[in-house]
Amino acid sequence: MSQARLKSVPCVPEPSRPEQVIAHLLKNLHHAVRQTVDEAFRAQKMDMSVAHFVVLLNLDQEPGLAGAELARRGFVTAQSMNTILRRLERDGDIERRPHPQKARADSWFVTKTGQARLARARVIGGNIWVRMLSALQPTEIKQLQGLLERCIGGLDVQLNGVRVTKTAQPGKAQKKTPTSIGRRR
Repeated sequence: MSQARLKSVPCVPEPSRPEQVIAHLLKNLHHAVRQTVDEAFRAQKMDMSVAHFVVLLNLDQEPGLAGAELARRGFVTAQSMNTILRRLERDGDIERRPHPQKARADSWFVTKTGQARLARARVIGGNIWVRMLSALQPTEIKQLQGLLERCIGGLDVQLNGVRVTKTAQPGKAQKKTPTSIGRRR
């Protein structure tokens, strides 16, 4: 696609489709946060990416996770996660132990070195979130939090086999028997 063609494509879907606009805005926010965190890590001379940070955060919260679970949580392939884990292991941030239930899997744990790097990364990441949220009033922050929690709740309702239909009143859910889309993996 040529540069001229790229410029003529609208950046935001038509405002009449809020599900597209909101999806687009969330994707852009995610991208902007990742890019800002990566740049802040570079500026602070931290040899770490957002992907490394996410792995350390997950392992700090739930020590012993397997690589496959970390890949799911990090929205990356198993191969990409394997590369990330090997790098963190090489740098001394994590260590591998045999998985207690799965002979072919490893469990991963944050080391003391990894804890120190994670603490530093949390400060850098936290400063970025503070800077981003400084564009909002305290009441708007609470409102945003509540709205996002309700959106997540709406997805949880769908995953648990309950779906809101078009004829249902907003905020009211109609029970539906679990289907293949309602099963958790």
